[in-house]
Amino acid sequence: MAAQVLWCSTARRSLCSSCLLSRRTSVYYSQSAAGRIQDPDAATPSTRTLTATWNNSHCAVANTRNPLGPTRLDRYLASIKPADLEPTLDDIQRCKPESFSRPDSSRYAAEYTSLLETLCRSFSKEQLRHFTELYKLDPIWTRSSRRKTEYAESIIEKAWGWPSLKEIERKRRDTTEVLVKAFTVTPSQLFLIMGKDGADLLQLSTQYNVHISLTSNPLALRVEGLRGSLKGLTEYISSLKKGIIDEIFELPTGRPVGQDLLQRISRLAGAHVENHGHRGKVRICAKHPNDITTAKHLTLRASLEVSVGIQARTVCFDAPNKIRDSPVAISEPHRYSIYPFVIPSSLPWTMHSGCAFRLRRVADWLGIDTYEDVASTGGLADNPHRLLNLDHSSGEVLSQLVCPAMPESTSYRQRVITASLGHILISSGDNSQRATILPPLSGTLSLPDILKWIETTGTLLTFVPSIPPAMMTVALGKRRALHRLVYRTLPQIAGHVSKQPQHVLKFEMELFGPLSASTPATNAADLDNMLPSDESNSSTGPISSQGSVSRSGSLSETLNNGWDSSCQVGRETYVNLMLPDRPMDMQLCIFDWDDVSSTQQPQVLRDYAEKFRYFLTNMTDLSQPGPPSTFSHGGRTYYLHDSLSLKRSNCNADNSVEICSESIVDIQSAQKIELCQVSALCSPIAPRLNYVR
Repeated sequence: MAAQVLWCSTARRSLCSSCLLSRRTSVYYSQSAAGRIQDPDAATPSTRTLTATWNNSHCAVANTRNPLGPTRLDRYLASIKPADLEPTLDDIQRCKPESFSRPDSSRYAAEYTSLLETLCRSFSKEQLRHFTELYKLDPIWTRSSRRKTEYAESIIEKAWGWPSLKEIERKRRDTTEVLVKAFTVTPSQLFLIMGKDGADLLQLSTQYNVHISLTSNPLALRVEGLRGSLKGLTEYISSLKKGIIDEIFELPTGRPVGQDLLQRISRLAGAHVENHGHRGKVRICAKHPNDITTAKHLTLRASLEVSVGIQARTVCFDAPNKIRDSPVAISEPHRYSIYPFVIPSSLPWTMHSGCAFRLRRVADWLGIDTYEDVASTGGLADNPHRLLNLDHSSGEVLSQLVCPAMPESTSYRQRVITASLGHILISSGDNSQRATILPPLSGTLSLPDILKWIETTGTLLTFVPSIPPAMMTVALGKRRALHRLVYRTLPQIAGHVSKQPQHVLKFEMELFGPLSASTPATNAADLDNMLPSDESNSSTGPISSQGSVSRSGSLSETLNNGWDSSCQVGRETYVNLMLPDRPMDMQLCIFDWDDVSSTQQPQVLRDYAEKFRYFLTNMTDLSQPGPPSTFSHGGRTYYLHDSLSLKRSNCNADNSVEICSESIVDIQSAQKIELCQVSALCSPIAPRLNYVR
């Protein structure tokens, strides 16, 4: 029986309701009772009966006591308060150690745990809460809903300045534990996270020191890295998703844009663009409102150029293989082929990158019969009837093609013909992004056969302007800095072909007069980013030596000296002239136009000019104003097609012919274009065609 009593008294555990610390329940008994229990033979029968009754009752109490009830220590601490023995700060300060080990050492955790247990054993929950109030801790640490151990931790960390053991453990896990987490994303979210060409995703991987891969089913980013890095990356991705702007844009043309073009628009604008249905609506997702505006402009421009089928008329010059005024041929009939073509500048964003080809004559490139000898054949001027349409039929006479009679109903009183030098390039029919040198048409064929193939397959032809080598050493006039906006009306559709010409409105602002001195332009708004740099102007030579805006004087004075604006409204017709026997092709533009006085200019353009001028002349952090995307003028609705900043050099060959070189930056797509043009007034017609040879 004595052994049973000892076992019940020592093995029984009770759980403290405040600190949840496990401890053994002590059973106190007198020395005499212990002696009687230890010597059962010396006990009388009545004593043994009393002992057995006492043991049974206490074992029953021990077996039936609520384990969550107060312990004897709690009852003792509670009895102190009625006796006016409330503990003070001095009492708890006696429990404070003089120092503690380094937080990153293994001993610190043991010291912290021991101190926490000491406080929980020595004081009740209410007393610990009272201590937090005496230490004048923030109300968040003294509220009544906290547990006993939380009060003790607040005293140790907030009042005594010990580092948090939980925080130390969390940091240790963040810097040692490697986890894998998947972030489910939509295609638009994935595009915005990756950024252009995946540059943003690479930066995230480097910044957070994680490995990021992509899973397709479901679409997600699989990230492997330290716990702390994943926590920071999770916050970034969550913030990015919440900040995405979503907008549905309805194209005025009412026709969807090709998926390959939408991908290029997305990369240029920094916004995810996708078709929304089949009625000419697109869904744009971006991180910034400016990106949505740029995406709208580029999508509308692509819709005007490609989706509606705006195609310039294309003819090909079949160079004679004999000397002019001689009936004897100087060579066999020429053969032609489609060759891969690379230009120094970038291809237009509306073309398939890496898939450009050009029609050229097949010849011995090491011999002398490589290009057309214009002096011998007479060129275009002496062979006006050797123009072939794409269906290989004979075309019109050059003068009739370039200078058609003005309609009697037109209100435009002036006509200018502009010849731009460049290359007419052929895109492959494959929409893949991979570069290739395999032409869409292989072999060596006659010129009519190749033209017929272009016509029957509907192959897209794109004119890409460039500077001829001869112009790189020609000294032109001083350069002027201009800002040009080009607006077009929607084409009149007849089936799948647009009726030319289109109505065009051109608004041009001269930022300052003729540029002088040697250094690039400078202003508060970083004008160099808006205008082509001198290094990008491949037509420099003598031109670059004349430089740009002088740094002498204030920018405001420089701008105020110029700042002329002009507005022209008219109709444009384009003719692409393929010259496969020459190193370059040509594009002819016939522009019937009339001036719009400053008082008759659209109000939105005048307001934009004022904002643009204020932006350039004031030292502010304002963002560059955007041009109006659409407006009505003269009963027609115009849509923004081009927003350009350029430097222009002019040279007058005679009173009616003008040669100019332009270095252009397309603000919307950030592409640079080098352009060489020859312009002439078309009245009277005949004398003006001599420059086209």
